[in-house]
Amino acid sequence: MDSDERYMWVALDLARQGRGKTSPNPMVGAVLVRDGEVVGTGFHEKAGTRHAEVIALQEAGEKARGATLYTNLEPCCHQGRTPPCVDAIINAGVRKVVIASTDPNPLVSGKGVRKLQDAGIKVKVGVLEEKARRLNEVFFKYITTKKPFVAVKTAMTMDGKIATSLGKSRWISGEKSRKFVHCLRSTADGIMVGINTVLRDDPRLTVRLDGKKGPDPVRIIIDSKGRLPLESRIV
Repeated sequence: MDSDERYMWVALDLARQGRGKTSPNPMVGAVLVRDGEVVGTGFHEKAGTRHAEVIALQEAGEKARGATLYTNLEPCCHQGRTPPCVDAIINAGVRKVVIASTDPNPLVSGKGVRKLQDAGIKVKVGVLEEKARRLNEVFFKYITTKKPFVAVKTAMTMDGKIATSLGKSRWISGEKSRKFVHCLRSTADGIMVGINTVLRDDPRLTVRLDGKKGPDPVRIIIDSKGRLPLESRIV
């Protein structure tokens, strides 16, 4: 593993800290390295807040001048809820930018790279690209197709049953599986079930994880006959 890959892994690990909190934005991490020393790190915490690159630059201060910036996604070059990251990178005097993947958003795609290059900054793209795209597969799917990324969750016993014959079993999955489901929920914008699930299980469909921060997913019930009880826990 060369140094570019090593520091990109750090950027990817930082990006993961924003999981479930950044939607509709992607998860992004950034690392600034100067003379073999990490001088600044950051990750995008929530849509509308500072981007990872800006946080890393602010932490580094003057040490950002002449440094190399590692980030898992192409820095933005347009004015949104926050200023363009490429401007901050250029103004900080960064010497080189290493990027895992270009941004599929037409407002950014390739334009951030070109603006950095036009400013005389060396740019390298494609370091751990597959890992970076997998991390933000939901973002990439929506930006490129305008369709939601759907994850289907089901549970059954080894002999193919989903409940007891009386329908009284609340859980057939183990504690580890249930924890994974809540982790999955924490990254979703919405969660959908049919009305029979509500009538039989009376679920809350919330995220219940220790230390969990952020909103629960929007709860969507398929109920064509209006049978949802007002006393159910989901209401």
